[in-house]
Amino acid sequence: MMAMDAVNDRWGRGSVKVGSSKIGDAPRDWGMKQERKTPGYTTVWDDMPVAKA
Repeated sequence: MMAMDAVNDRWGRGSVKVGSSKIGDAPRDWGMKQERKTPGYTTVWDDMPVAKA
């Protein structure tokens, strides 16, 4: 955030924004893919998918 604040101070407010924020009044055309999210994705560790190489 300090780096973002420094860039915005130098180049003007809104020069750099967080990637998850929307741009102006336009709605976002994308969203998080949720088809693989488990119902207890924050509480049940056994439901978390495991990636193996």
